[in-house]
Amino acid sequence: MDTIKNPYPESLADKASAEKVPDTRHKVRTGGYKIMKNIGQEIRTIIKTQSGMVLVFDNKGEQIPECQGQYEQVKSHILQDAPPRAVFSYAFDYESKLKTVSREEW
Repeated sequence: MDTIKNPYPESLADKASAEKVPDTRHKVRTGGYKIMKNIGQEIRTIIKTQSGMVLVFDNKGEQIPECQGQYEQVKSHILQDAPPRAVFSYAFDYESKLKTVSREEW
């Protein structure tokens, strides 16, 4: 996870109180799925689209925006962070079914 700069700030300024609050996205990007498990999220499904966009979903079916992006930018993070039971797949277009592939093939 050291090869790509973390795009998220460590904290954000709360507009109402002007206090700094931790940005969970920064923690997830820095700490990987172990941190996500602490906040109740775990990478479960990863989908690479024909355009190279990667969509990531947790064990509840909710998107994990912190892990999504263009394939070449998020590939190393996802391969490192996804637990062994994560499902990797390709979406060739909007009409066909997802093709499930191995972690190595993805």
